[in-house]
Amino acid sequence: MKKIYFLIGALILILALLIGASFFIDKKLEDDTSFISDHIDFDKLGSSGSDSNKKNNSGTVNSLTEMAVTAKETQLEKLNNSDNEHEIIVTDLGELKVDALLSDEDWQNRLDSGLNELNINNANKECSGLFYYDQIAPSLKQLYLEIYISLKNFNESFYLCSINPDDIDYAFNCVMGDHPDIFYTNGYMFTKYTYDEDVVKIEFTPVYTMSKKEADDYMKLVKDYRTAFLKGIDNKADDYTKIRYTYEFIIYNTEYDLNAKENQNILSVFIYGKSVCQGYAKAFQYLSSSLGIQSALVVGYVGNNEGHAWNIVKCNGAYYYIDCTWGDSSYLENSLSIASGGINYDYLNITTKELEITHVIDNFAILPICDKTSENYYVKEGLYFTSVNVEQISLAFENAKMIGKDTIEFKCADYNTYKKLGEYLLDENHVFDYLSSDMESIKFMQNGDLYIYCFPLK
Repeated sequence: MKKIYFLIGALILILALLIGASFFIDKKLEDDTSFISDHIDFDKLGSSGSDSNKKNNSGTVNSLTEMAVTAKETQLEKLNNSDNEHEIIVTDLGELKVDALLSDEDWQNRLDSGLNELNINNANKECSGLFYYDQIAPSLKQLYLEIYISLKNFNESFYLCSINPDDIDYAFNCVMGDHPDIFYTNGYMFTKYTYDEDVVKIEFTPVYTMSKKEADDYMKLVKDYRTAFLKGIDNKADDYTKIRYTYEFIIYNTEYDLNAKENQNILSVFIYGKSVCQGYAKAFQYLSSSLGIQSALVVGYVGNNEGHAWNIVKCNGAYYYIDCTWGDSSYLENSLSIASGGINYDYLNITTKELEITHVIDNFAILPICDKTSENYYVKEGLYFTSVNVEQISLAFENAKMIGKDTIEFKCADYNTYKKLGEYLLDENHVFDYLSSDMESIKFMQNGDLYIYCFPLK
């Protein structure tokens, strides 16, 4: 019986300690699942000397199948008998590669939809410098640009030069990962045409969530938001300053809300001021790009396999990860974060190693290893400790008070430094040496994963 009482008493003591002086950041998991590509695959089969059969591999509603598959077998027979020779188009990427067997009508349909030398060259210039476009294989850049041009022009459907569905999905994801301004589509459908079990052509059909006029009207409001954003930053500022400003601007002006309208794109942030992770990430990407910062959308998981999205960003020549969602107190639901102005800087320019403590990268494309720390928030702000440096601690407190901060955060380089800093400030009570004399007790926050302490100043 004494052992039982002892165990109960120990549990009560542990609970009291958790409620008392030491609070860990508790990150709320999202119920939404981020995605980039949402496509439906339709097959249209054809074989010599036999009737064709429609086959729906996606398990979708029949009416949708009938609406998407409209071609007839006679088109395939005509296609098989044609010479399929078309004009040679030479672009900045080289001669246009055509793997599909396209009829004259199919080819004209492509030209009418804007897939010509001029538009491909212009799109190549527009997309050069974007994260995914720069890393995509040269052989797939043409496919990327075909999809990009079709989405920008609101093309209903057209025949791609490629006949590889996997390449199409990868290229589509890269386009969506690079272009947050394409907020009016959430996927695509494609119809495969086969002859004797060989794929001969693929019809690509984007899925639009609104009309072109509606998208244009929304875009005017988006640009107004961007104009207001640009007024608060000098375009000649260094990369770190631009990135931090963008991070703070989005968090200050956005509330985390699972029920937000258009929450998978930039409209949720720029029009409604409420969003979830993918809206935050795309908004950061769009605004930072207007300052000349290269960034891209990254997807994966957090917690119990909950879908999540964040950013990779290039800062002064090196890549870092940023998670605006996890920087917002309306997501964290933490009183100290709210007191500090609603921003948590733990996920501003962090390494791959730091990110993978809490995030699982499950991206559609390969990402570079982020291993630099020079542009990390805590390093840049003088709040990064490699040892218990009393002068650095004192200066950090003085600077924080001087600019009127409500809290101060310290990040340690490793566990040993984290432990020793805790012993100095907490176990030995030296934290009160730097606080107001009327503060006899404090409620602080600590992140044992990233070796961070957060103390109130008021």
